[in-house]
Amino acid sequence: MTATTVVPEADGGRPLSLRRVFGVPFRAATWRHVVYELLALPLGIAYFTILVTGVSVGAGLAVVIVGLGILALTVVAWRIMAGVERGLARRLLHVTIPPPAHMAPGLSPWTRVKSVLRDPVTWKSLVFVVVKFPLGVISFSLFAALWFVGCVLAFAPGIVALTPVTFFGWIMQTPAEAIPIAPAGVAILLATLHIANGMAWLWGLFAREMLGPSTVQLRERVDDLRYSRARIIEAADAERRRLERDLHDGAQQRLVALTLTLGLAESRLKKADAEAAAPLVAQAREEAMLAVQELRELARGIHPAVLSDRGLAAALEALAGRAPIPVTVSGVPEDRLPPPVEAAAYFVVAESLTNVAQYAQASAARVTLDSAPQIVRVAIADDGVGGADPSAGSGIRGLRDRVEALDGRLEVSSPPGGGTTVTAELPVHGR
Repeated sequence: MTATTVVPEADGGRPLSLRRVFGVPFRAATWRHVVYELLALPLGIAYFTILVTGVSVGAGLAVVIVGLGILALTVVAWRIMAGVERGLARRLLHVTIPPPAHMAPGLSPWTRVKSVLRDPVTWKSLVFVVVKFPLGVISFSLFAALWFVGCVLAFAPGIVALTPVTFFGWIMQTPAEAIPIAPAGVAILLATLHIANGMAWLWGLFAREMLGPSTVQLRERVDDLRYSRARIIEAADAERRRLERDLHDGAQQRLVALTLTLGLAESRLKKADAEAAAPLVAQAREEAMLAVQELRELARGIHPAVLSDRGLAAALEALAGRAPIPVTVSGVPEDRLPPPVEAAAYFVVAESLTNVAQYAQASAARVTLDSAPQIVRVAIADDGVGGADPSAGSGIRGLRDRVEALDGRLEVSSPPGGGTTVTAELPVHGR
């Protein structure tokens, strides 16, 4: 006998629908949405007041430096407001909105201002914080009005016990007269909570569109990643060919010479000519040491063993010790970072210190790491002549491709006479 399980479609669908309708007050998301919509009005008023005051006062005093400072502070203020809104959307609406990209440290104030003003997210966030006020009025008023009416009707029997109630011309003087409208009040309260969830969904769409990167920026980012991947593949092929050439022309030739020398020494020893064999053995030993040294240099360019065995701190200290100028290393986190992040940070420092030794004419350099929960910043600064052109050589481009492959950023600041600072920002996911 075979057991058959029957799934009632019509009867099974109705409890789910009823649970969805009547269970809305018992879901935590509903009340998070309500809090968001109730906060929309006071926050909208605050945003509107700050922006109007800042723009009007700053524009009125624009003929003097104070006005320009006020306008700059206003720009900073609306960026902060946008950050507050991203936090509220994440916590109350469960909508994650990527923040604007961080700017590299060491940039001049004017460069930072230009970067902020050129960012489309700045102007989209301005639209959001400005319209937050009228939309907050609509959201707050709609919810408050419906909730008030629903509460009056739902609790009408209790209210009438204290005082007569007139509702659209209907005078209720006893609780019995008000009982028939109590279910209507409950229905309005439930409908209000469903409307609040719907408005929260619209708020989430609007916030994601206005406070996050545009589709154009995302498309450009995808194109950049595609080109970076192609350059990485090309660089990997070139590096493989270089290793093959170095092994063939360097270590392999020395090992061949070592084999021949040992063969000659063996033949002399068989003839009991130890004095003639001794120089050949010494020459073979020297060739072996040179071959080992060349192999060690090749291995260091592929991936340093000290980085895998002892971590980033020891690897950077080793780089600093081999540098021809004094190099200080600070801020390296005690905990191990993900291997791709450690490798990228190591090669950024290695290439930068190589450039310092070759071109910077510097007397000292410093390597600084700043570790945050989700990002690691690596900065290499020197006191050399500056004036470096990041687009002139393939080394910096290769580092930028390596960093961008991890969804990071690499910036080079090198004013003439002011030294050079290379800054890499490496995201650390799941830390």
